Amino acid sequence: MKKSFDATPDTKLFDEFPKESNFDVVIIGGGPNGLIAAAYLAGTGLKTLVVERRHEIGGGLATEETLFPGFYTNPHAIYHLMVDYIPVLKDFNLTNHGVTFVKPNLQTAQVFGDGSSLVLCRQVEDTKDSMAKFSPKDARHFGTLMRTWHKMVEGILAPGTYLPPLSPIDMIEALGKTEYGVEALRLTEMSPMEIIEENFTDDRIKTLMLYMSCMWGLNPRDSGLGFLVPLLIERGLNKAQCYGGSHKLAGALSREIHKAGGLILDNAEVTNIIIEDGHVAGIVCGDDRVIKAPVVLSSLPPPLTFGKLIDQDYVPDDLKENAQHWEWDPWSFLTVAVATKDKPQYKCDDPWVNDALMVVLGFDSYDQLVEHFDAVLSGKVSANGEMGGHVTVETTYDPTLPRVPGHEIGFIQCHVPNELQGGWQDHKERVGGELLRSWQRYTHNFSDESIVSKSIEDPKDIETRIASMVKGSIKHGDYNPLQMGVFRPHDSCVGGRSPIEGLYLCGASSYPGGLIIGGPGYIAANTVAEDLDINKWWQLPKFVSKYKEIYLT
Repeated sequence: MKKSFDATPDTKLFDEFPKESNFDVVIIGGGPNGLIAAAYLAGTGLKTLVVERRHEIGGGLATEETLFPGFYTNPHAIYHLMVDYIPVLKDFNLTNHGVTFVKPNLQTAQVFGDGSSLVLCRQVEDTKDSMAKFSPKDARHFGTLMRTWHKMVEGILAPGTYLPPLSPIDMIEALGKTEYGVEALRLTEMSPMEIIEENFTDDRIKTLMLYMSCMWGLNPRDSGLGFLVPLLIERGLNKAQCYGGSHKLAGALSREIHKAGGLILDNAEVTNIIIEDGHVAGIVCGDDRVIKAPVVLSSLPPPLTFGKLIDQDYVPDDLKENAQHWEWDPWSFLTVAVATKDKPQYKCDDPWVNDALMVVLGFDSYDQLVEHFDAVLSGKVSANGEMGGHVTVETTYDPTLPRVPGHEIGFIQCHVPNELQGGWQDHKERVGGELLRSWQRYTHNFSDESIVSKSIEDPKDIETRIASMVKGSIKHGDYNPLQMGVFRPHDSCVGGRSPIEGLYLCGASSYPGGLIIGGPGYIAANTVAEDLDINKWWQLPKFVSKYKEIYLT
């Protein structure tokens, strides 16, 4: 072998990974769900390999030096909604790897143009005190409503996240056994707007509640997914930030994979899933590296898995159609991240707002917010030229992110169409500037002079970083009734098991969906272990077992 200082650009010094190899299981994609599935399966003794296109694993679990030099942000996942439930945290005792979540009482606030504000807290009584400024009636009802919704989340919606979905008919029969199940079914047939308007009367309270219901992709006017409103609001009042950056969770999972004998191959884009005699036989990477395996899990969405990676002769016609007509998220995010000399302080009547994990601004009425969502869905950046969104100062609860002492790091993020006429490159700086100025208008001390560094990320930038998030689709596909539940991604792929023998699905385009909830990876790992008749070293969480006992027996 040549010495490194004798090498030319076409000299191959050594093989990092053999050109041909054999594994029991190969997982395409090193995002959160791929890593979760790999950690569980590697722990069974299966020879497991994760293949990741990028140089960095984690997918949405990213913590990067976005504001160079010296300022790190979490450009994708910062709000971790399911840390109270996601099984992987306890099954692997990830605190041993330093994974810690901060879950403050001050969860979400909204500031209005007249200086009034609304604060939503983990402690229900604190939230009721804030709501009572606007409507004592709504404040009282909120306490009653959250008791009901918490029981619905804990008893039905959270455990259902970690089990394969039921068919609509079976779901109706199962949930009809309890009053909370019946209520979940009733809400399913309602739109987010109908649910909010049924429960609240004050315009400003309705505004913030609708924002929390729809910020992750629900159409405020569409029915069929109303059961998600209690989940998104209840969990939105219990979200957490990963101390040290969201990538710490990805790093911990990778260490568990390696500890169990698994491997991770990065900078390796999969170009083909090998099918032999109708059965999966492995994968081929872009450098012609061949990895044989009788089981392959794909975390990629249907247009990539079934539309590009598999010879179409082996793809069933209904899955071909599913891949061709898959609907990406109807909107994405534009994010302006900044490093500042001082922490922004808001012009409002409640100093608690300054320490809220998330602050909503730019919407002074319920109608204005509805117009905003309508505009974005119709391909416009805003309804009337006003920009609004949600803000997080990441250093409020994670001072480790800046490497330059004495600075703050934060961002403002707004919903935008995933595509604009002429391309985002013609609009990015203008829209980002307008959004930043909107944030500044609500503060005392946040001027251009206080900004040390700034970056703007549009939907195309999201796809550039993570290619499976096509058009900036952070959930790998729209949340609509035909792409949720048993139909995510298709009713022939329930539990992650595809019609192609040996091929499983484990990404955010599979049930139950995205947002770092861990369901797709966990469900797929269970299905593979059951199909291979391998003894699972893990147990179902107690809250999941209780759900099965009540609703599935």
